[in-house]
Amino acid sequence: MPEAAVWVVAAVAVYAVGVAIYAIFYWPWSRAQRALRRLRTQGAPLRSMQESEARILRLIEFPAGSPVYLLEGSCAEFVIRSRITPAQHVQTLAGVPVKYPAGLARAVRAGSNTAEVVLGRDHAMIVRLNGVKLAQ
Repeated sequence: MPEAAVWVVAAVAVYAVGVAIYAIFYWPWSRAQRALRRLRTQGAPLRSMQESEARILRLIEFPAGSPVYLLEGSCAEFVIRSRITPAQHVQTLAGVPVKYPAGLARAVRAGSNTAEVVLGRDHAMIVRLNGVKLAQ
């Protein structure tokens, strides 16, 4: 086998390994971030977050009066693993990365779910899920 052919085979192998790493580890997270960005830019707010909801969440990132968006779809979960940091579990609803406040995780249905969410930097926080409100 000529030396040039060996280099071509090595380059193709390195490229294939890179594509596999991207497809397994990075692609689900980047797809979820694109869905969050699409909701932020193209979604229409349903209402504004109430003072009582903001008090329950107690997070600076989600102040009272933040726009609340409607999300409908199925829930999924994937894990991002790294040698540097511990495994990170990411839940998505309709492809958007979401976090569940205490008490709302039990309201998830196996099929389709309807949620009202406020948008954060890298995830959406669920305010109401399938008719279940935040606990007072």
